[in-house]
Amino acid sequence: MAAPGVFVLLYLCGIVGCFARDSCLDSMKVPNLEKRDRAYVIATGERALNDRLLTEGWYDAGDKVLLDSPAGFQHCGTRYPIWRKKTNGDTSIMCVQTHSQICYNQFSITTKMCGTKEIFYLKTTISSSAYCFGKPGIPPTFNVKPTVTPKLRSYDYTSKLEFRCEFSKHTDDVFYTTNWVVNGELVLSEEPLKWGGGDVIETHALTEAKLTNVNITQVGFELRCSVRATTGKDTAASVPVLSDSKFIGIKISNTSLELSEGEFADISLQLTVPFGCGSEGLACQLPILSVHLETTADCKQASLVSSSCGTVFTDTEWDKAATIRVFGQVSQSLGSTSTVLKLKLVTPDVLPGNEFWVKYTVGVITVQMIKNTELIEGKQCYATNDPHMQTFDGRRYEHQYEGVYTMYKHETFPIEVQIKTANCGYGSNNAWCNCGVAVRAGRTVFEFNRCKGQSSIWTIEYTLCEDNGDVLQVKKKGSNYEVYLPTGGRVNVNVYKIHLNVYIYPSVQDENHSRGLCGTLTGNCKDDFVLRNGAYSTDDTATGDCDTAYNNWKNLLTTFSKSWKVDDRDDLFDPDVHASLSAWPQTNLYCSCSQDPNSQSSRRLTEAVNCTAAIHKVCNILPGFKDVYPTSCTITKRRRRRSAGVRLDSPKRLRRQAANVWTDGWTEVKARTFCENIFQDSRSVQTCKNVSGVGIGGSIDNCVLDIQLTGTSDFFRFSIDTVRDKCLHEVLVDPELQVKNGTMNVSVYDNVVAEACLNDCSGKGTCTNGDCVCQTNYGGSDCSVDLTTPPRLSETETVVECDTSRDACDVVSVRGETFVDGVSTCLVDEIRARKSGQESVVSAVRMATVVSISHVQCKVVASDSTGSEDMDYVRAYRISIANSAGNYGDSVGLIVFNSTCIRADGGLEAKFNWTVKGPYCLDNGVCVPHGATQPGNNCLVCDVSGNKRTWKTGSESRCQGEKGQLLLITVAASVGGVVLLIIIIVVAAVCACKRSKREGKNFFPMSKVSS
Repeated sequence: MAAPGVFVLLYLCGIVGCFARDSCLDSMKVPNLEKRDRAYVIATGERALNDRLLTEGWYDAGDKVLLDSPAGFQHCGTRYPIWRKKTNGDTSIMCVQTHSQICYNQFSITTKMCGTKEIFYLKTTISSSAYCFGKPGIPPTFNVKPTVTPKLRSYDYTSKLEFRCEFSKHTDDVFYTTNWVVNGELVLSEEPLKWGGGDVIETHALTEAKLTNVNITQVGFELRCSVRATTGKDTAASVPVLSDSKFIGIKISNTSLELSEGEFADISLQLTVPFGCGSEGLACQLPILSVHLETTADCKQASLVSSSCGTVFTDTEWDKAATIRVFGQVSQSLGSTSTVLKLKLVTPDVLPGNEFWVKYTVGVITVQMIKNTELIEGKQCYATNDPHMQTFDGRRYEHQYEGVYTMYKHETFPIEVQIKTANCGYGSNNAWCNCGVAVRAGRTVFEFNRCKGQSSIWTIEYTLCEDNGDVLQVKKKGSNYEVYLPTGGRVNVNVYKIHLNVYIYPSVQDENHSRGLCGTLTGNCKDDFVLRNGAYSTDDTATGDCDTAYNNWKNLLTTFSKSWKVDDRDDLFDPDVHASLSAWPQTNLYCSCSQDPNSQSSRRLTEAVNCTAAIHKVCNILPGFKDVYPTSCTITKRRRRRSAGVRLDSPKRLRRQAANVWTDGWTEVKARTFCENIFQDSRSVQTCKNVSGVGIGGSIDNCVLDIQLTGTSDFFRFSIDTVRDKCLHEVLVDPELQVKNGTMNVSVYDNVVAEACLNDCSGKGTCTNGDCVCQTNYGGSDCSVDLTTPPRLSETETVVECDTSRDACDVVSVRGETFVDGVSTCLVDEIRARKSGQESVVSAVRMATVVSISHVQCKVVASDSTGSEDMDYVRAYRISIANSAGNYGDSVGLIVFNSTCIRADGGLEAKFNWTVKGPYCLDNGVCVPHGATQPGNNCLVCDVSGNKRTWKTGSESRCQGEKGQLLLITVAASVGGVVLLIIIIVVAAVCACKRSKREGKNFFPMSKVSS
């Protein structure tokens, strides 16, 4: 009967839990216990503890107990802390604290003592709430607010960051626990230590090693600390007071900017902690790299550029702010847009000894780029021969004065355009024409000039180029030139025989900054005529109605024009003035700091190739235009070229005083009818007349005025050129004119480029797809060049010198009128210039490299042929140019020599004069010093004694043997020669004797003998 009793007992044990688990042994650990402290405050963005998700059950909090007082809203690592209000046996009454009530909601839980330790049966709670725990007992009162102080600890070749949590000592002998909080999260609690003379602060210092142990390996964080005081190592701690937050890294002044094209903003960077490279005293830097995250090659869009692709901090001035200047890049096209761009600032991938600064993203700056070109749309300043002038804001006037004038000048940047006018009439006719233009930016000058002696041969080249970068960008197509200014403005110069027209198109950086004959660009034509001294012109028409048309020569603004006349000391056409010009500021370099797509590193930049002097970007150019690069101002110094060009007659003009009188049968009606008909017949005008921004009325007026002033119609092409140039500009910069539409899917741009040929091909060709197809024997970009006429050359009576010790001397520049790209050829006659005279060696025809219409380069190659056996000679050349086969004209001379031993006398006379100087001999143009052997013959030695230079046989035995052999050969040859001569005489005598006998004559007459 015992068995049933056992089963009943087991059953009852199951009911009462005879085999239940012991909660004191099987309790769970309270999760995130370190955050449930009264001192832990959740940071912005940090996820709060949420015991709504807690698994109900018994929990062990170690040596901590439930807090018996409110912790404070958002303390204990949660939003709503839960604290114990009171206990009743094994029941505890809990309160949920909110931002406004310390006991917003009450509930009860069960607790249990396991020896001296209390465990807790925790229930789920409301959302974003959590139980609070702390050490038992009464803590000391310690409410000191500490301070985070950074320090740099230096070793031999490296320096490490340390941070001290500095605080004042408690009055009692207590323990101190330092807590370190990074980005709002408790990352480290130091072991409790007593004051120890302040050593606790040093011992509890936060080092890079300690940060690395908690997975913080890089600067760029917020750091705070707090200190808790306890009477013992495991007793209740005081309520901590957090220090002020200190950012560890680099602070940025602006993280969002708004920029317009042409504007700039400075971004200031400040290190908040020291930086160094050890105690050895070696200077070091912390580079900050800037990367443009969004870049575009679309000229329609605004873009961002920087003064440099980054900046640096130095260890000695780490607390000094560094600056990066960013600019709104000037785009080429017109319009109004808004674009968001971003600039990222980072540190390099490798910084030996400073690993905490490696790959640190300092920040990302958002830039709102604004593009608005309303004020410059349709704007153009020009000086067209006579010259007729127009300001940016559309005021037209006449400029009938001789000299050099500032046509345009920027008030802020060292940019200026000067024009030069000279008399282009006869005798008493007082007429002035454009004969030169000089465009300057910094210490770079590009010049068009034929003014000296009124030569028909142009100088078109860089005359100064000492700035780094593309300060001026020059492009050409035939005799049309485009000079891009660093501000984004453009100067167009069209050369037509001996005349030129100048057109200047402004950029947004010219708004309120332009001065000169182009006036002030403000959008108000009533303020255009500001004098050089800043006052306003008192000329009669300067204050007139902007809409009044002054289409006759009387609209002269004498005061205004003459105020912009250039003094000799500022004349850009004078090379001596160039020395005083200031360079383009290096601070005005603009860098597009995009990432290198070929680099393995995401932070390697292409700064070296992307920094330019130009704030604009040239994305669109008209078909056929090519870059013009510096030539003469970058090669080795040579003799300055002389102005020996040919004077070309200009159309005859009348005195200005008689300009109201029509001559040569012209009347105003006839002139206007002629000009209107010419405009009607012009393909360029008919294609352009309806293009937005292009008007032809003012150009017709100028055409009529030219006929009135000159009595000829020779200048009508300049008026058509004004329409054409403005038209091409508009289709180039206006995106709306580039939209393709219609059944042919063509744009206004396509039509204009195809039809608007230069000078309408001068009536000597057909405009086909934008290029002139010239008639037979005509060429040039406008078919104006008669190819059968040899180009006239300058310096035809001059010998140019080239020193092989300074230059390769394989190319010679020739100036003249007029050269045609792809047509002109060089006839190069190589000469041996000897003391005894000149000897032509070989002639060759080579294609010329056309630099401009007045400048070609011809390749010269030394021939292997030496001509005669005389070794004393200098290489020389005669070069002539032709535009058609065989039609070569005058030539220019070139003498090539080594100044080490030769003094060449090039000059106005067409002779190749030279002398040997110093202790040298000359061998096939090569300098051989005294005592040296002859090239190719080691037995001949240069001997310079007094004024004599000879080749002597060397003293070596083999050379002496050769000398003896040479003597025997010489003697034998002499004897043989004498014998040969005797034989020849005898043979000749015998032959003469036989011939005499055949003729019945005695060869030797006999004297008659008597008996």
